[in-house]
Amino acid sequence: MKKNELNVLIREFVKDVLSPTQKDNQFVSKIYKSFNDLLGPNNCVQIGSYPRYTAVKPLHDLDILYIIGDWKAKNEIPEKLLYDLADKFNKEYENPTGYEIKIAVQTHSISFRYFKKNDIEVFAVDLVPALSFGLNEFNRKMFYVPEIIKQRRGNARTEFYKESSKLKREIVWIKTDPLGYIEVASKLNKKNSDFRKVVKFVKGWKNSCKESNDEFKLKSFHIEQIVTRDYQSNESLEIFDAVFKFFTELKQNILKPNIPDRANKDRFIDDYINNLTHYQRTLINQAVDAILIGFERIDDCPDVDKIINSGFYKRINPDEVYLFDQKIPTLIDSDIAFEADGFIEKQNGFRAYVATIKELSGIVDTRNSIKFKLTVDESKSDLIKWKVKNDNSSPRPRGEISDNHTLQNPETTAYVGNHFVEAYGIKNNICIAKNRVSVIVRK
Repeated sequence: MKKNELNVLIREFVKDVLSPTQKDNQFVSKIYKSFNDLLGPNNCVQIGSYPRYTAVKPLHDLDILYIIGDWKAKNEIPEKLLYDLADKFNKEYENPTGYEIKIAVQTHSISFRYFKKNDIEVFAVDLVPALSFGLNEFNRKMFYVPEIIKQRRGNARTEFYKESSKLKREIVWIKTDPLGYIEVASKLNKKNSDFRKVVKFVKGWKNSCKESNDEFKLKSFHIEQIVTRDYQSNESLEIFDAVFKFFTELKQNILKPNIPDRANKDRFIDDYINNLTHYQRTLINQAVDAILIGFERIDDCPDVDKIINSGFYKRINPDEVYLFDQKIPTLIDSDIAFEADGFIEKQNGFRAYVATIKELSGIVDTRNSIKFKLTVDESKSDLIKWKVKNDNSSPRPRGEISDNHTLQNPETTAYVGNHFVEAYGIKNNICIAKNRVSVIVRK
């Protein structure tokens, strides 16, 4: 599939499947306004993916910073503050939704849970105290917030609260610059609207992986900052180019923290990857392989939904190579005539004859020697690459990719099974044409 066609498919998928609807956004805006109405708009700061316009469906929760003062004047949460706030909300808060609301004071914040009937949670807000401490390069306030903000929302945060309360853990304040992140995202998206779409696409993939396996620990904010860095380096990236770059570089990006925090250059927003287990890293790598294989085979299955939900792929043969391992995207131009075949030289007593694999419908025996060549090539490629993949059950599954000809030239039919050889036409480091020759070896 040509890149412009694939760009359209991905953009439409992000718009139709992943992006919150106008009704969703209005719902969040109403809730945020209700907090501003009670606490004052100058005292509240909405943080997270919503104000950066990088949120994906389904919408679950929102963090709001409540500015309680200046860092120079105080560095603790007054003991009564949270309880007094909760009491104020219980008495004066005008719930803009039709849902029941439950308010609970945690050790470092106040939680607001909105429920349907039968105790089905619809949405949640955490109101987190913050202390302002200076201005960023955009002349916007920065803050100190409790470390709880680093915890995942939902059950993980609830467990952290319980543990903190039980151990009577002292509050640890960390620097944060949410308004700086919002400003950067806004500027990038004004220059190239694909930025926001790429973030949503990758977050959609991450959420799908998380639903399949809870040990998938890649964080959404980390994802967004990788994409941010890519667009800061190249503001003209089209959506597929940015998606392909993200996935082909992710394995390297999770080896060690490499994205400094805006508010504190001595720490990294991705420092959590130091605590990933071998299994958790393997899961991320397998998920990367799965989605890139999906993109490599998109001409066989042009369904973005299936690609983003491709799950995990374990390479049975660790030596198998794909074009994306060499950072070569597959963007096939179907108008290009490009065909390969295998030319067989078979010895039978004193008689020798030549046939092709396709003439024999791919079926050969174990006594053949095959030379693979292009029979049609209108690609005007810079390079032809060849992949030989034997049946996974064979003693040598193989799967290498070599330049100009297959690794063994000619190849022999030593192993019974279903094998294939693929030819790739590479131009400007893009696979623009490919053709597969299936080889079924029988005794």
